[in-house]
Amino acid sequence: MNLDKISLDKEIILNATDEVIRRFGPDKANISDVAKSLKVSHAAIYRYYNGKTALWHAVTERWLTNLHAPSNDILKEDIPADIKLIHLLEDFAEAKRRSAINDPEMFANYIKLAQSSMEVIEKSIEDGISCIKEIIVQGVTEGIFFTEFPHQAARTVYLATSVFIHPNSFEDPDRKQNLESVVNLLIRGLKNPNK
Repeated sequence: MNLDKISLDKEIILNATDEVIRRFGPDKANISDVAKSLKVSHAAIYRYYNGKTALWHAVTERWLTNLHAPSNDILKEDIPADIKLIHLLEDFAEAKRRSAINDPEMFANYIKLAQSSMEVIEKSIEDGISCIKEIIVQGVTEGIFFTEFPHQAARTVYLATSVFIHPNSFEDPDRKQNLESVVNLLIRGLKNPNK
């Protein structure tokens, strides 16, 4: 095959990288493996990504986007803000746990990236806080929630529930009940007009 004539784009490279990570794991996989799987030169990959770190970040960012795709559906639900916020926080807590069980290779890549660079992770956190803020603003408009500072309230809600996103919580037999308790407490706090 003529290496110069193959049609590459970022999506093709990300798909191949995804498969390489699944096959070899995030520690052993490298750009040469990706190039080999696409039957292109190493340099062809570098035209799109300037190294393994950039490519692994892109794969992880795409994985996180797909992981949290249901959040967008929840935001579109035509339901009161308090119920919508419960659905969103439950989805946030369960998405990574499901991935750890159903997609361990990509979850391992996510954990590895979290340990080496927070750039992609911080963006994901900010995206999550923005989703929560959108629901809080809806709740204020509906007269369900009472807060003058929706962004700060959203950050607080995210931080209070982030423990359930952490892999250390996945095996806790009381995890679901504890999440429910925390979420109910947060909802009651947002509904309290006397804060």
